[in-house]
Amino acid sequence: MKADTYFDHEHISQVLDEMEVLVIGMHDGESIYQTPVHFGYEEVDGQYTFWFHGDDSHTTGRLLAADPHVGFELDGGQEFMLVPKPFHYSAKFKSVIGQGIVTKVTDHAEMIHGLEVMTDHYIKNHPQYTDKMLGKVAVWRLDANKISARIHIPAAIKDGSNDGQLSGTEIVYGDPNTKVDLDALASASVNADYSDVYRDGEDDKKSNEKKD
Repeated sequence: MKADTYFDHEHISQVLDEMEVLVIGMHDGESIYQTPVHFGYEEVDGQYTFWFHGDDSHTTGRLLAADPHVGFELDGGQEFMLVPKPFHYSAKFKSVIGQGIVTKVTDHAEMIHGLEVMTDHYIKNHPQYTDKMLGKVAVWRLDANKISARIHIPAAIKDGSNDGQLSGTEIVYGDPNTKVDLDALASASVNADYSDVYRDGEDDKKSNEKKD
């Protein structure tokens, strides 16, 4: 479990309030179909409910009708930064991920409620919806059964200092066989040959075997 992952309602709602787009992942045969939607949410006694709308004759409506179990994510606040030594990169970001079940809402009163919750997320003063305004719009309710938030702040920034010292090696994200020598990377010039900085994990293993 990552230290910057939160399950309490205060942190989750804080992040959701700042997000503008909800990305929903649906089953599409052997693959996953993702679609971004505008949304609104409610939290009542720890239960999160998301509302979104669209055209149920398109792919989203077809897939939700076939299988209402979905995954979802929201993210924002990205800020790429160099910290705390030259050539060592990190980023700030906030995100929410979860799973849930989607239900198509057919009751007009509930549809209007969902649309108002969704619109309130973006515009606080807007006309009230009426039955006549619903037209062909489809409204869905996503009841989350799993949800968590991440609020990631690099340690040096979190501590209020960029003076932290890095040393040793660090695994390159997504590639466990490649490591970065942080000291060599920090001291290298822009035009330097980085062959001594990035090295295969097998080289470390062989080097250690020779020492033994």
